[in-house]
Amino acid sequence: MPPMTPTFATQARANRWANERLYAELEKLSPAQLAQPFGVNFGSILGLANHLIMADQAWLARLSGAGAAVTPDTFAPATDFAALRQMRQAEDERIASFAQSLDPARLGEILHYKNLKGEPRSQPVAICLAHLFNHQTFHRGQIHALLGVLGFSPPDLDLILYQSAQGDYVA
Repeated sequence: MPPMTPTFATQARANRWANERLYAELEKLSPAQLAQPFGVNFGSILGLANHLIMADQAWLARLSGAGAAVTPDTFAPATDFAALRQMRQAEDERIASFAQSLDPARLGEILHYKNLKGEPRSQPVAICLAHLFNHQTFHRGQIHALLGVLGFSPPDLDLILYQSAQGDYVA
């Protein structure tokens, strides 16, 4: 079985690739469509996308120990697509850099942190990283579905498709 750090580095690259493909579709939306309310978590495509960025910032601060804790009260959400895309690209780069440089010995360590409600939590670093990527996939899927509701046909974003298209396999 391959060590988890190459797996997480592959997931980080696939995450960036999927976000690039998804944002190429989001670019086609009008500002009204981007902010259109739906009966989903965080209300709209813009709300979902901002939530993902905020969560990524929170997890990277916890995992890296760098930067201030991010909460819904301290996060400054993007209000337009250009700012949203810039923030997404910056977070995807940070995630990829973190995953690529992660010391395998850290994966079994216990991360002690506070969740967004300020409640103390403890989880293995590997589980926290798995959650970061699963969380991205979950909400990206919601955005993907909402694009379909709006009449768009967004491309597939599966990890296996990324690996096939990019030749990026964990050995």
